[in-house]
Amino acid sequence: MNAESNMPRVFRVMKRDEDGLPTVGPSSSTLGVRPGIDIDVDPLHNAIPNDKGMSVTPSWKDISPRRIPKRLGGQGSSATSVFAFGFGPFQEAVIAAGLELFPDSTTHGEIRPTQFVPLSQYQADLAATRADWRIDET
Repeated sequence: MNAESNMPRVFRVMKRDEDGLPTVGPSSSTLGVRPGIDIDVDPLHNAIPNDKGMSVTPSWKDISPRRIPKRLGGQGSSATSVFAFGFGPFQEAVIAAGLELFPDSTTHGEIRPTQFVPLSQYQADLAATRADWRIDET
């Protein structure tokens, strides 16, 4: 059993790079967050660990139909893929260095920083999980 098997299983629709892994960036369709929209920042540009972060769901079927790729019956771009991370239950837990899952309902959660950190560090912590995301559209 590897460490990832204990991490909550989460899903997110993201663009993919040529290597099949998610594209890193500050948008709603990449591995990252939009400052002031997805994550609150203080005047010193630190990410605030509150109830905001990178949006995820416990199943790809919980994702808004607007975001699900058309090839899967949704209305979203076919240039995106459904990615999954982890294998454990969808519950509050640390998922990687500096990151934790905060479920805000049974069908949605946020990957947020575990403490106040510079926004650039939070973005880097999210990017560091890139190799652990896998396309899962089943």
